[in-house]
Amino acid sequence: MRRISTVILSFTSALVLFSCSSSRKLNKSYVPFTRDLKQKLDKENIDLKQVQFYVDQKLILTRNLGDQKLEVKSGIVRLENGKYINDVIIPALTPGICESTDNDKLMISFEKGNNDLAFGPGSGYTYNDYVLYGTEWKNGTAAVTYDSNKFRASCGSCTDVASATLVIRKSELDKMERKIRTLKGRTVGDSK
Repeated sequence: MRRISTVILSFTSALVLFSCSSSRKLNKSYVPFTRDLKQKLDKENIDLKQVQFYVDQKLILTRNLGDQKLEVKSGIVRLENGKYINDVIIPALTPGICESTDNDKLMISFEKGNNDLAFGPGSGYTYNDYVLYGTEWKNGTAAVTYDSNKFRASCGSCTDVASATLVIRKSELDKMERKIRTLKGRTVGDSK
């Protein structure tokens, strides 16, 4: 009996250790996009439209379509308590591009069309990180405009959508920070 419980305990420990190590590996692959990093890229004249962005949390955008079914351009339509609900799900680490900037605010698009979300420097504990912008904050959710419609944004993997942060791959950051200069050399007779 003791041997069986030792085997089960060892197996469970290995399983927990393996799952933790894989999630840590994923987290180490990405770094938060911060106010400091944006200033550094601006200083180096790097176009933010050339940077691949990701959102670190699962985002769920929901809007109530009412009693009658309306045309839905993106997302899923579901019936809930006799009302049609339009859900748009943006999974964690979905790639997005910067469509435009307005000072510190970035408009990030995760699909083609008029479908961008505003991200910018947060406040408080997220002061330096680029987080999702919204209005009408309530119970960890916020109102956002997406596909020219008003949605309520919530976080599928956290309690407050304000903690959804833009991230970039660490390898992209390494490429941006590395300056390479290849010298051609000089030959006799070169004066300058």
